[in-house]
Amino acid sequence: MAGLKLFNFTQQLLELSLRARGARHEILSANIANADTPGYRPRDLDFNVIIRSATDGEGISSEERDQRMERLSATPLDVESAIYRPEFPDDRHGEDRLDGNSVSLDRQMGLLTENSLAYEANLTLLSRTLAMLRYAISEGKSQ
Repeated sequence: MAGLKLFNFTQQLLELSLRARGARHEILSANIANADTPGYRPRDLDFNVIIRSATDGEGISSEERDQRMERLSATPLDVESAIYRPEFPDDRHGEDRLDGNSVSLDRQMGLLTENSLAYEANLTLLSRTLAMLRYAISEGKSQ
């Protein structure tokens, strides 16, 4: 039974997604905490960059993809390359402030809520995949 894996690519991707959502939550929380810090510019995490780092690669085999996911799961999540300072040309919140801070609490709270909902959705999906595994282990018997 060489090559039998307990957790498939979907479960690994959900786990990576949870880690990325957790990192984004910390960044958005820091933006809110610094809403009164003079000169502070909000930051955000590009979730798609992190997920693409695990899934991109035209023509790579499933074995190479699995190895990439295992490396990502085994190491701390590198989010520095995915952090950016958003520019909102149509959103002038904070640009007229004398202290130069451009944090919009409404916008940051909205992004934080959106991220929390996505985190909960990922957690529910992962929980259901693990429930199927528990069901298989118990041979279909209810506990």
